Amino acid sequence: MRRKVFCRDIETLKAEGREIMDSTIDSRYYNRVAAVNAVLSGVSPADAAVWFGMTGRILSIWVKKADECGFDSLRDKPRPGAPRKLSESQLEEVDKMIQSPPGDFGCSVWDGPSLSSAIKQKFGIDLSARQCQRLFRKLGYSKIRPQTYPSKDSEQSEARESFKKK
Repeated sequence: MRRKVFCRDIETLKAEGREIMDSTIDSRYYNRVAAVNAVLSGVSPADAAVWFGMTGRILSIWVKKADECGFDSLRDKPRPGAPRKLSESQLEEVDKMIQSPPGDFGCSVWDGPSLSSAIKQKFGIDLSARQCQRLFRKLGYSKIRPQTYPSKDSEQSEARESFKKK
């Protein structure tokens, strides 16, 4: 019997397949159900684990869980994470605050530390500078800073030299 010759690397194809099976909550659930069904059909847990790209231990846990609680127990549970410190209305106010001049809040530019102090001042909520940097990104702002000197264009070379002298 001849073996199939693949155009692409088999391990790369397997990795892509695993990535697809892990990409969404539903596909992860279907992958678990298929692996458990393989074991229920008589395939050894070790072989099924290799086929489905998982460990034999986790597959045994899923088989036991499906047996005791049904297949619905194999679904991922929601993971809520930490509660937000700022409400939606406060986020809208922060967005308006960023659009106003930073001088109104005692800052020279809007950056992580200045936004942190402004939020502490307005809402009494402590956010780290890093959290505020993420907040800028979430609200759609980029990391552009005003340029304090003329650029290196050939047209601006005279202005740049006079700027350096002063």
